[in-house]
Amino acid sequence: MPGVKRRWTPHLASVLALVLVLVMVLPFAGLFLFKFFASQLVQQTEESLQGQAVVLAAEFAALYSDGEVPHADEPLFPSISLANDPILPPREDGVPAAMPNGVYAEIGGILTKVSEAAQAQTLVGYRILDGNGVVIGGSAEIGLSLAHVPEVAAALTGVPTSVARVRVRENPEPFIYALSRGTRVRIFVAHPVIVDDQVVGAIYLSRTPNHVFRFFYAELPSVIRSALFVLLGALLIGFLFWRFVTRPINRLVTRTHEIGQGVRVADDHTHYGTREIETLAHSFQTMATRLQKRQDTIETFTAHVTHELKSPLSSVQGAAELLLDPDMTLDDAQRRRFLENIQSDTKRMAELLESVRELARAKQPKFEGETTLDSVLPDLRTDFPELEIVADPATLPISRDGLMLALRHLLENSVKHGATRVTMTQTGQALDVADNGDGIADGNLTKVTEPFFTTRRSDGGTGMGLSIVTSMMETIGGSVDVLTPEKGATIRLNFPA
Repeated sequence: MPGVKRRWTPHLASVLALVLVLVMVLPFAGLFLFKFFASQLVQQTEESLQGQAVVLAAEFAALYSDGEVPHADEPLFPSISLANDPILPPREDGVPAAMPNGVYAEIGGILTKVSEAAQAQTLVGYRILDGNGVVIGGSAEIGLSLAHVPEVAAALTGVPTSVARVRVRENPEPFIYALSRGTRVRIFVAHPVIVDDQVVGAIYLSRTPNHVFRFFYAELPSVIRSALFVLLGALLIGFLFWRFVTRPINRLVTRTHEIGQGVRVADDHTHYGTREIETLAHSFQTMATRLQKRQDTIETFTAHVTHELKSPLSSVQGAAELLLDPDMTLDDAQRRRFLENIQSDTKRMAELLESVRELARAKQPKFEGETTLDSVLPDLRTDFPELEIVADPATLPISRDGLMLALRHLLENSVKHGATRVTMTQTGQALDVADNGDGIADGNLTKVTEPFFTTRRSDGGTGMGLSIVTSMMETIGGSVDVLTPEKGATIRLNFPA
């Protein structure tokens, strides 16, 4: 509308495109959750190494002290966080040192056999250190000193220490690994061996955390199938949305524009997808049909009113001009005839205007309710003493004023067409009003409900009676049928269920 500032609203197609993009992006957005999973995997690796280190430290202590195993005072918990802790550089290489003899040589030999047996399954790097940080057993670096490594130095002071260091890879890192820090680190755990409150050695373990990409590589066909399923799912969602929402709404918008430009609405058998949109479309169709019918009625009504009023107005105007003409010599009889014509024509115009007022009143939705036929019969018999009115007891879904308005017009038509008897019979949800008058010609059956149609215009008929009754019945959701009995006329008032 001109002068009205409209708020920005997105197109339905844009909303659909956004939904589809989100559906397709969600699986890939899940890759960013790998950082969280990577941290969990790192801590799981640290916890596993701590457990193994504690067992080996207990075995180390038992061998060192001839079977006596010290008890730990506090439990160990994983402490590495990739989100908060720095990743240290790769570990420095060990330096040559004198290989200890005696009990350390015996402990190193025993724990080396244990580590070699376990390494194939645990993938852990084992280093068994004496009290000076020299490797006395394990999977590698035997005879080298690691006392200069910070975490080993801390363990030799009695403090268990865990760190994450940059992993040294023999081959280039795959591009997808860049999404997870956990694939670029190696976890190191140094645990002290304490006997009689003295650090006699250390267990130094390391392992690369497991990662989710190994699962993806192993299940690559399944991953590809899942991606195709997501793509097909997005396409299916898009098609269903287009088929059952976007296209019906666009079609409905097109029809509103057509009606706004004056295109007449025909019966629409289009499938509108969902029940709600189809209900909206049918409601719109009904509204548009009513508006067009009302527009047609107004146009026809205006033409008929203009035509009906034109004749008496012309007659009144002509008679008035003759009476006012000073050159016209009229005797009393002529003057009286002109005045009677004016009076007759004005009376007809008043009747037409009253009929127009009643037609407008009949279109107002105020006749809903319920009344009995017996309650209106006394007034009808008083208003039409020349008619014998016979009626069965009936309760009708219409207000008393509405029923009186309809029956008065029907009985007036019966009187004008020579009827002496009217019978009212209820048939289901309908009321049949039959008379014994002249009846209706077959050629006029479809015309008698049109405004201003009358076969007794010369007798002052306005042709508005049945039109008023029809308009009122349509207002309450009913209708009017003109039946063809063998004698007289029968009008059926169909009330809504």
